[in-house]
Amino acid sequence: MPVMTSSRETCPDSCPLKQGGCYAMTGPLKLHWDQVTSGARGSDLDEALKPIRKLNRGAIWRYGQAGDLPGERDNIDREGILKIAKASKGKRAIIFTHKPPSLENLAIIREAAAEGLNINMSADSIDKADELADLELPVAVVLHSEYGRKKDESLSDYRRRVKRLANYTPKGRKIAVCPATYTDVSCTQCGVCADGDRKGVIVGFPAHGTKKKRVDEIAGHAGEREPDKRG
Repeated sequence: MPVMTSSRETCPDSCPLKQGGCYAMTGPLKLHWDQVTSGARGSDLDEALKPIRKLNRGAIWRYGQAGDLPGERDNIDREGILKIAKASKGKRAIIFTHKPPSLENLAIIREAAAEGLNINMSADSIDKADELADLELPVAVVLHSEYGRKKDESLSDYRRRVKRLANYTPKGRKIAVCPATYTDVSCTQCGVCADGDRKGVIVGFPAHGTKKKRVDEIAGHAGEREPDKRG
């Protein structure tokens, strides 16, 4: 799957993972991200989007495996977003943003959605996921590491254990743990995060890696599953 990386300057100061916990701050991805941020690797947005324009119709790709939407810090660059939307026309892009939902940013995100570019609002807790979902935009949420499949844990044991955890937000929205985090399903096979209309379902990503304890502090306790209140 084609993947793009943007520089650290695009990351909003409001993102709590910026102070520790971001998966892109460790390992090989950090080394690549450092090069992109310094300008030693990569190109400007127009040049970077050339391969995306050449993708077949319906192809899926990922923007921002590290970094955020065009625009420094908390602000979204409208021109940059519309360039991405144009290049991705007819394709399916997986995009997340921690940029704050200011009126200006929301207007740009909705304009991009009208052009077929669906941008997931990233939440750092289940409660925050409800707040962002109230904006009627697709939402992804960071989950406590308890939602993740443990080393040497069978799939059946994992599913039994996770059934005991909260699987709905306080406002009754379904939380669906990303299947790529506990099975061999890939993003290209699933592609749900590229869809704008998920009927209120929020995609959850369990904390993982060397910084998962810090992410657990931000995401909050997993909590016990409550009965489905929808009747």
